[in-house]
Formats: sequence, structure tokens, C-alpha cells
Amino acid sequence: MDPVEVGLGCGSDTAHLSLLGYDPRVYYRGRGAFESMGAGLAMAPGDIAFKSNFATFDEKTGVVTSRRADRHFEEEGPILCAALDKMKLPSYPEYEVTVRCTIC
Repeated sequence: MDPVEVGLGCGSDTAHLSLLGYDPRVYYRGRGAFESMGAGLAMAPGDIAFKSNFATFDEKTGVVTSRRADRHFEEEGPILCAALDKMKLPSYPEYEVTVRCTIC
């Protein structure tokens, strides 16, 4: 099956858009909105959503050793997300940061 066009590999997000009748080349704005709605966060006009991962790195070299530290992260994930949730951005005090841990 080629949901967008023949020979074009795509992810589940762009494939779903296409299957629902939306051309992802026109309507796709990133995976964040899909991930946010999947976590139960309502999206309103003007909202911006990002999908992000925690990573691990070697403290001696500063090199990232795993760009996705969400495996076996059930204990630390909610703690780190709670620490980031409602974070204030000094340059943008009118905006609110909402963080949800979706692996647990």
C-alpha cells in the first residue's frame, strides 16, 4: 500500500492523514499534535505541540548514548515530566508549558 504516493515511504502519522483524505504535503504540521491528542491533551487553535524524548548520555564524553531513554522508564519518566510541567518561560510569560508522560 502506498498511502501518499507510489514509492514514497511515510510514517504512521502521514499515512493516517492521507487515509483520512488529507494530503500530508498540505496539512501535516508535525507529529506533536497527534502525540498530544493521544495523551489526552486537547488542542485548541493557536496551540503548538511537540513530541520529544528523554535521552541518556555519557557524562565523561558528553556523547548521547541513547536518544530514546523511554525503555524501562516507568519510574523516572513521570518524575521528570512533572518537573517540566507548568514550567515558566521568562521570555514568554503569557504561554503555558504542559508536559505529559505517555509511556506509563
